[in-house]
Amino acid sequence: MCGISIAINTKNYPVDLRQIKNINDKVIHRGPDDEGFYFGKNFAFGHRRLSIIDLSKNGHQPMVRENLCITYNGEIYNYIELRNELMNLGHVFRSASDTEVILAAYHQWGVESFKKLNGMWAFALADESTNEIILCRDHFGIKPLYLTATENYFLAGSEIKQFTAVPEFKPVLNKPVAAKFLVHGLLNYSDQTFFEGVSELRPGHYLKYHLSTNHWEVKPWYDLAQAVKPVHDSFDEAVKKTRALFLDSLKLRMRSDVRVGSCLSGGVDSSAIVSVIAGGQLANTNFATITSCYDDQRYDEQQFSNLVTAQTGYKAIKVFPQLEDLLQDDVIDKMIYHQDQPFSTASHFSEYKVFEAARKEKMIVMLDGQGSDEYLCGYPEFYNATINNFFCSVQWGKMIKAISEKAKHKQVSFLNEIIQLGRTNILYPALHLYKKLIGRQSPEWLNEKWANNLESNAASSNDIRKLSIEEMVRTSIPYQLHSEDRNSMLFSIESRLPFLDHRLVEYCIGLPSSYKIRNGFTKAVFREAISELPQPIKNRKDKMGFVAPDAEWMLQHKDLVREDLKEAIARTGAFSEKLLHRFDRFAEGKKDYETIYFRAMTFNRFCKIFNMTIDQ
Repeated sequence: MCGISIAINTKNYPVDLRQIKNINDKVIHRGPDDEGFYFGKNFAFGHRRLSIIDLSKNGHQPMVRENLCITYNGEIYNYIELRNELMNLGHVFRSASDTEVILAAYHQWGVESFKKLNGMWAFALADESTNEIILCRDHFGIKPLYLTATENYFLAGSEIKQFTAVPEFKPVLNKPVAAKFLVHGLLNYSDQTFFEGVSELRPGHYLKYHLSTNHWEVKPWYDLAQAVKPVHDSFDEAVKKTRALFLDSLKLRMRSDVRVGSCLSGGVDSSAIVSVIAGGQLANTNFATITSCYDDQRYDEQQFSNLVTAQTGYKAIKVFPQLEDLLQDDVIDKMIYHQDQPFSTASHFSEYKVFEAARKEKMIVMLDGQGSDEYLCGYPEFYNATINNFFCSVQWGKMIKAISEKAKHKQVSFLNEIIQLGRTNILYPALHLYKKLIGRQSPEWLNEKWANNLESNAASSNDIRKLSIEEMVRTSIPYQLHSEDRNSMLFSIESRLPFLDHRLVEYCIGLPSSYKIRNGFTKAVFREAISELPQPIKNRKDKMGFVAPDAEWMLQHKDLVREDLKEAIARTGAFSEKLLHRFDRFAEGKKDYETIYFRAMTFNRFCKIFNMTIDQ
């Protein structure tokens, strides 16, 4: 895992070493093991290396082979199979690195080579024969790549903060992005960022930059909606195929020349990763797990993670995030700086502490369980959509059966489940429609001048397949991947996500929804596929993930938080005085906690950290 830097002088002057080094130095944390540079006529590549595969100097980047040069961040997990295929076609390799495999594959197949890669990546590849630079990002955008243009440069890099090393780049707030975050909590839902003029290359896309004309074009090389095909396997066949795909994904992602470990929450996903690794003897003796724990039982899952530890015998490392530490040594500001954006909840701190522990334990590669909820219907909206489908298609018998099974699984009454569905599927949409009709879509704490920056929310879909694809490419996975990448790379840790093997994703989205929501369970086909799961985890009624007691922390530090909110009103111009009034009522116990308090606090600190210009 690495950090990459690309600078193209659009006036066709050379890029000097000091300039590209200043950009590259901003991401030393992404690659502490080595650095390198490559200079073309009017462009330069920079690279910071975190050594994972082929730890020798043969893996040094930028890497040059014949007429191609690459600076690359990521891992190609099927590089051994691709290298063998390319050797049979006459290619000769000087290293054991996956980087050289990308160069050979591009030399052999051009942009079609991207479809042969199974992994996570963001790279820039200069082709001397065509006088072009190709920027490319993986299927789901696990690895980041940002773009901007200034008066004299076209710039690209792994993190936005790299652009601040160029004097002519001025951080200006993108108000529509900020407004949607403050009101709806949305992050990373489009190619736009909090920095005006800075965009990200979207997942499954590549950019071709023509050095002779300084023009570029962006094209998709992967489309999840087109890749997904309806699957007509029986449920038992689907269980076998899901298991085979998951096992192969894990085997590929265990390839490493450094120590590997895994996050372990006690949920189905991370427990499946660790249990299958143990059952298949895929790891060596120094494999270990890390669990985020809380003394408060409402936020703790040790009872489940302990089951996996007892079954596998792996060393279990536990961290106990103390939210008081957020305010020590400016940790919260450090997190915001590395995220390149504000965030909505202190749960990011739990993730931060897990990767901090991984670095202390010298586990340079960590597996994590992100990704499955979006395509195995793990979230409540999939169940709600299923009920809506039954209702609208007058399949009321199936609807009642599904509600009864869900109530039994959750250990609540049928009536309670009906009431909850009524709130979610009828009351909340009705309130939203009412506010829209009377022109009150923006909250009272938002400055009226900012309301014009709000876009309407996309309507939710009752089509399970479309909902999965939407969450994979826009609403859920991009945000989670952003947070995971920044928290892991802050500590120079490579995070690997077995559930985001594109073959597994495509197959599972293509399955009938009844294979995923079944007998009151979500992820039914996957639960059946993983026989190694301890039974209490296999039958868990809910998920927790990374959580944190935000409301309690706010109350304990209400004076400090109030000062932050007061400053946010004065500094950003985004809020009315009603934000303080609402917070005061919460602090007095007269109003429930609202997530806007945490969002406003991190937003204000973000603007201060990056010295953001805000158009009032």
